[in-house]
Amino acid sequence: MYLQISQDGSVSGSDVQTPFSVLQLQSVQAGHIAIKGQRSSLFLCTDSGGSLRGQTRFSGDDCTFRELLLADGYTRFLSVFHGFPVSLASRRSPDQRAVPFTRFLPLKDSLPRMAASQPAPLRLTSFNLDSDDPLRMSQDSVLSPQFAVEK
Repeated sequence: MYLQISQDGSVSGSDVQTPFSVLQLQSVQAGHIAIKGQRSSLFLCTDSGGSLRGQTRFSGDDCTFRELLLADGYTRFLSVFHGFPVSLASRRSPDQRAVPFTRFLPLKDSLPRMAASQPAPLRLTSFNLDSDDPLRMSQDSVLSPQFAVEK
C-alpha cells in the first residue's frame, strides 16, 4: 500500500502508485526527516492524537519524524514530538499490540512522466555530412573537469 498526501491535506493509502504517493524524504538532522508530497507540496504532519495530515508550512514539532531502519529492509517513521508511528490504519487493531500498516518500503517512482513536462525532441532538418559531428550531438556535451585544469 502506498501512502499519499492529497492536495486537500488528507493522508490515505492507495493500492497503486499515484502522483500523490510520490514522496520526498528531506533530512532535518541526523536520523530525523521531513516527508513531503512531491505533487501536493505538502509536508506530512501528525497531531497530538496521532492523526496524519498534510500542511503547507513545516512545523518542527508536528512534521519531524525519526527514521528507523528495520532488519527486514522496511522503514518505520515515528513522530519525534508526539511519539506516534506513521500509520495508514485509523486505529489499533484489537488483536494486535502495535498499530498496523506502520512499515514502509522505499520504492523508486515508477510513474510515467507527463509529455508536457518533457522537452520536445530536437528535429534535424538537414545533416552536415562534411562535419565531424553530422548529427550535432556534441553541442550539449560537457567537458571533463580533468581537461579544464589549468597547468
